[in-house]
Amino acid sequence: MIARVLGPLRVTMNGVSVVPTALKARKLLAVLILNRGRVVQRAAIERELWGLDVPMSASTGIQNCVMQIRKSIGRAVDGGPSDRLPKETLITEATGYRLEVPGEQFDIVGYHRLVSAAGEAEARGDLSQASAQLSNALKLWRDAPLADVPAGPVLHPHVLRLEEDRKAVLSQRVGLDLRLRRYAEVIGELHALVALNPYDEVLHEYLMLALYLSGRRNDALAAYQGLRAALTDGIGLEPSHRVRRLQQQILNCDDALEHTFLDDRSPHLVGA
Repeated sequence: MIARVLGPLRVTMNGVSVVPTALKARKLLAVLILNRGRVVQRAAIERELWGLDVPMSASTGIQNCVMQIRKSIGRAVDGGPSDRLPKETLITEATGYRLEVPGEQFDIVGYHRLVSAAGEAEARGDLSQASAQLSNALKLWRDAPLADVPAGPVLHPHVLRLEEDRKAVLSQRVGLDLRLRRYAEVIGELHALVALNPYDEVLHEYLMLALYLSGRRNDALAAYQGLRAALTDGIGLEPSHRVRRLQQQILNCDDALEHTFLDDRSPHLVGA
């Protein structure tokens, strides 16, 4: 089974899609994939499919969703229905259901493996390899996680966790590139990122540093003013002491800035 959740849900076996057309069955498949190898309790399935308004027919509805997924798996096996493999793949347990498949071809497994490898490379002092591994991990993302599956109360925390993890890894990769003195290479990317994340002080710090260390001091100071305007106008806050200190160092043309500021925020990789 090949399963991709870092974007629209895509699940295939033998090159054939096994994603059901019915929304509730798709949601169940997504929950099972994100909990691969673990039992998903019936109560959790009910919350995801119906929220707080669980009908009396919920048990039958879950069984119908399971049947749809198994039928899709059966059709993908040798071009026709099969009774054994679908039930061995989507297993009925006493308290719920469990998806039992190898995870080597799950994009989320490959993603975490690459992030972990980046952490190992950074620990060895190989920042270039660490950055490359994080770049490869980020390339696995096709869109927002489960972009075509409306997330209910069970899926939603998974989606939020994945989104936060992606942001952290992206920030870590940019930080590594700055430590590798790839200043000019990341400026365009950082401009796009701060536009999407106007309150993210770390990204603004990186943009200010990249601009300043590329010889664009005035632009670096303008980036600070952009952050300050976004924070004060949007949420009524001033930039943190750390960002204000960075602005002052840029105003003072601090020669030690390149070393002290980046060393002070050496990334600690997610999954390391």
